Order: sequence, then C-alpha cells, then structure tokens
Amino acid sequence: MQNSEYKFNDKQLTLIITLTKDSEALEESVIVKQIQHSEYSSLSILHEHIKSFVQTANTKLAGIKKDKLADTKVNAVVAKAIDAKINILLAEDKMSVTAHVVTGVGGKLLDLETIKQSCLDAGVRYGLKSSLIDELLLQCKNSVPGSSIEYTIVKGMPVVHGQDAYLKPRVELFSEACRTPKVDSEGRADLKDLGNIETVAVNQAVLEKVPLTTGKEGIDIYGDKIPATSGNDVKFSINDSVRISPKNPNILLATKSGLVRFDGKDLIIDDVFTLPELNPKKGHIKFKGSVIIQGDVSPDMHLTATGDVFIGGFVESAVIKCGGELTIISGASGRLIEGSKNEHHYTCVLQSGGQINLTFANQCEITAKTIVSVKKQLSHCNVEANSVVVGQGDRPSGLITGCRFFLCKTLEAGVIGTESDVHTDISMNRTYDIFINKEIELADWIHEMISRLEGVENDYNNTLDPDKKHKLENALTKLQSKVEKYTGYRNALIGKRREYMEMVSVTANSKLYPKVSVVIAEHSLITKVEKGPSVIKIEDHEFKVQPKT
Repeated sequence: MQNSEYKFNDKQLTLIITLTKDSEALEESVIVKQIQHSEYSSLSILHEHIKSFVQTANTKLAGIKKDKLADTKVNAVVAKAIDAKINILLAEDKMSVTAHVVTGVGGKLLDLETIKQSCLDAGVRYGLKSSLIDELLLQCKNSVPGSSIEYTIVKGMPVVHGQDAYLKPRVELFSEACRTPKVDSEGRADLKDLGNIETVAVNQAVLEKVPLTTGKEGIDIYGDKIPATSGNDVKFSINDSVRISPKNPNILLATKSGLVRFDGKDLIIDDVFTLPELNPKKGHIKFKGSVIIQGDVSPDMHLTATGDVFIGGFVESAVIKCGGELTIISGASGRLIEGSKNEHHYTCVLQSGGQINLTFANQCEITAKTIVSVKKQLSHCNVEANSVVVGQGDRPSGLITGCRFFLCKTLEAGVIGTESDVHTDISMNRTYDIFINKEIELADWIHEMISRLEGVENDYNNTLDPDKKHKLENALTKLQSKVEKYTGYRNALIGKRREYMEMVSVTANSKLYPKVSVVIAEHSLITKVEKGPSVIKIEDHEFKVQPKT
C-alpha cells in the first residue's frame, strides 16, 4: 500500500494511510497479510478494527475521487501486543497451587521471578518449587501464542499419620499352613497331608509387637503445620503360655512347648493330641488343647477341644466343637433327623470359637464366631456366623444350595439357590437384632424417665412450699438431663445401626436363582426370576438388588 506507515507505541500497532485521488481501495486481507509478513507478525491482529477501518477509509476515498473531500490521513489500531497472564489457583485442601497461564501474543513473557511473586502475593509461603516453574515455562515456550495452560507449581508436604501397633506371630501358624494342601513333585495336591506338625519350645520367641509410629507432621502452602495423628498402641495379652522377653519388651516368649494358635489378640500354646483317625475304637475325645486327626472322623463320634482342631480327612455325622479354629481338609456330611413335635436336628455339628474352613458341607449344623470358609459347596446346612464365603479367590465361585443362614455381615458365593423347587433362606440380622434389643432397652429406660419426670412436674405444680419446690426443681433438672443423655445414646445407636447395615451384603458372583429369601434389617425379599451376578444390600436407606460388574 502506498502512502502508508505503521507506528508501534504503548503495545499498540497503528496503521496510518494518506488517501489521495491516486489511492487504491483498501482491502482487509491485504492489510492482514502485510502485518503477518512484517516485523509485527507476533502481535495479535485486530480483525474487527481492520474491517471497520477499511469500510470508513474506502468511503472517504470515494468522496476524494469525486472531489467532494480533500486528501486526508486516516488511521486505526490494527494489532496489539498481549502480555502473558497468570492466575494463581489455591487448592481447597491448602496442599497445592495451580498456575493458570494464558501465554502472551507479542507481549511480555512470564519469567521465574514473576511467577514466584504472584504466588507470594496470593499468600503462598511453602512448597514453591523452581523445578516445577521451569517445567511450566517450558510448556509456555513450546505452546502456540494465546494458549491456556494449567500446571501445578506448589506442593505442600502431606501429613503422614502414624501406623497402629500390631501383633505379628514369629512362628508359622499351623492353622494357616493347613489351609494350603501340600503339592508333590508332580503337582498333585494331597488333601490329607497335613505336613510337619511344628511345635514351639520353651523360651522360643512366638509373638512380636510391631510398635506404633508417631507419624510426620505436614506443612500446607501457607506454611502452617499439620499435626500428625499418632497410631494406636496395642497391649500384649499375657497368659500361662507366654511371658515378656527380659531383653525385648516387644517380644513374647513361650513358657511351654506345644502348638501355637493366635486369634489376632491372644496367643495360646496348646498341648497337642494327635490321632491317625477318630473312630469308635478310639472313643470320644475331650481335650484341653489342640487336636489333630490325620484321617477321617467316623459317624457318631464326638470331639471337643479348647484349642484348634485339624482334620485331614472327612467328617461324617459327627460332633466337632473347639474353642479355636476348625479346619477340615476334606468335607463334612450328615443327616437331618425329624423328631417329635416337629423338632429336628442335624447329625453333623461343627462349632468353632474362631473360623471354620472346609471343602464342602452337606446337611450340617455350622456355628462359627467369625468366618465360615467353604471351598466348593454348601448344601442344606444351617449356618450361623459373622460372614460366609463359598469359593476361593477374589471372586468366589462356590455353590449354595437350600441352606439357612443367620449372619452378621457378608455372604458371598458364585451361585446362590438352585433351578429346582428348593428354598434358600438368608437372614443378615444377627448383629441387627442386637442393635434393636439395645435400642428397645434404651427406649424403655427413656420412657421410664419421662414418666418419672411427669410425676415430679405434677408434684412441683401442686406444691406451694418453697423448700419443697426447690428440691423438686433439682430433681426435675437431673431427670431432664438423664432423658437428654439417654435419648442422645439411642440416637447415636440408631445411627451406628444404619451405618453398619449399609455394609451388610449378599453377593452372587455368577447366578442368583429364584426362591432365595433375603432379610436385611426390616427389609425382605424373595427372588422370583433368575438373575446374573448380583449384590443385595441397603443403599441410601433403600433395599436393592443390583447387577454386579
């Protein structure tokens, strides 16, 4: 373009054109192209300004060519330099800062000091890392002008809370070793091979307390310290089986030889009674300690032990009771005997003060304090426990057929129910009933307090004696305080019950058949159609059967 010049001042590029009769009409594209190929190519072109300028200039040029206007100068701001901008975003948890940057267009670029000062102006006093800022600046350099970039440039020091102390056995527990069958050189598992029965000797270290850790305090981006919570301690439970080591207070030593059992709190060393099998020739067993039966248990036999019981074979129509863990390497089977007055009982009874482990069970009465773990199948059994899992691994695939359950927390299997006309009844209200009974007890007590309160209020209103009124006022205050306190207890208990029951679930990892009844809290259902993988639980106070993914 003739008779034109550009002037750059105060971050703005101004185009000045002298219009004469010899001037050609202006074109927006020509001006834009001229800027793009000039020393001002890095600036932000103002297309709307140019468009308006071209229209105005061409109108004036038409007047000049018709001798209606004299030669004149026209000008407009056609481009400008835009400095890079930074916005500091503080995380709600006060543990990080993100820089939101819009890169410059021909203007001033960000530098290390500018970013640091922006953080300081925002109140940041800790965690500013030059290495992170350098990474941000590199991103800005490699980005198209005018790009929007977000990058974390400040990190606080997270608090590390302390770990709880815990107890760790120093010896292999036979109860755990027995759950894994021994495999020979050809890869075959011998379910009846219990392996070596390793006992401990007097003064052998059997239990270690791993001490709590106090944690490490953190620091937020404002420089404020975040205190760490120390872990909880755990105390040794001392009994006649163990003593504290005089050399290390965190070690327990055995005071007797025998077989170790440990329930997570108490470590007990039992005498061990071992038999190749239990049959009528051996007689019933009642033993203070742990019992190992390497083979089968014959029908009608009774075995009672205070410790763990390990059976390497099969249990048929026998009664097995123990205070510790019960492990049956094979399975157990019995019969349901109908008695008079519609009473019935099972010929095979398994009771444990801990966990019960077995491969399968058929028509058995099973009671465990904690978990019943069945590898393959539960059929027509009556089971009472904290939780039941039928199958192995992260997604158990065992079968449940026609059983009755009274549980606290979870039931999980591959298939629950059958295609045939056999009912499976599941109640998950073992703990729920305890909650409800306690709530009723508190409600009765509150009702009693309110009745007494109403009686005292009546006496107070009918009394004119000032001294008596004063005594009654004190009685009213105490009763009101008790009502409020026990009402608070009851409300807290109701909250805990609801929270607990939302953790209760029944899971079928493969199939859930019809005629499976499930009771959780006050909710109940009977399945009417076959379903795929499903989870039954209370969620947001609603009883739901949801597909399991």
